[in-house]
Amino acid sequence: MYTEPPTGNHADVSSEARVCSACGSATSADARFCSQCGNPLASELPEAAYEGTAPRLFGVLAPGPTLVLGCVLLVGGLLALLAGSPIAAIALVALAAATFVLFVGAAGRDPESPVARRATRSGHRVRGWAMFMRESAQAWAQTARDVVRLGRESRSLRGERRRALLALGDAAYREDARRIDELRLRLREIDEGLAARDQARATALARARRHVDEERVAVQPTQQFSAKDLTSGEPSES
Repeated sequence: MYTEPPTGNHADVSSEARVCSACGSATSADARFCSQCGNPLASELPEAAYEGTAPRLFGVLAPGPTLVLGCVLLVGGLLALLAGSPIAAIALVALAAATFVLFVGAAGRDPESPVARRATRSGHRVRGWAMFMRESAQAWAQTARDVVRLGRESRSLRGERRRALLALGDAAYREDARRIDELRLRLREIDEGLAARDQARATALARARRHVDEERVAVQPTQQFSAKDLTSGEPSES
């Protein structure tokens, strides 16, 4: 009795001999291992059958539930602390920390998870803002030291200027031409020193503001521009 052979990919696989990719020996279509070298034979199913499938990890917590569990334990620890139970609070916070460590591991094993991607973006953003705060604090601290030093030098020069003016008046009263020329030259030097320190103070403040603005721009979200945005002049922020 004649029967029609099955159609489809499986029929093509069973009707043709398979070749071992390791030694090149021909094997039967139903063989799973090479009869010559024992190498496992690759599946002949089309690659399209595997597209869109995500790996499943058994015995491992998913990133989403792990993050939720860590947040619940952390909130429980804070509530226990407010309730006056420091021991329970310490235990819950320690469990929350361990859960967050497990979450980091789960996110590393499943980086394509929406929760892992969102947590990664949030972590990068928090780290960027932390670096921004550190750089801003360092810039303003250095600027504050420079401003204090320049202010101290300016006060010293102003005190010397007052004394020079009094001495100039005394020299003019005594008609001491040589002393008058010396004091006028010194007053000119003092005025130039005061102007230079004022300029240095303004430059230091402007440099700190520029540095902070550059760091702020570096941590801003990336802007994406489409052809419509470029023509209309209205960028869309992602």
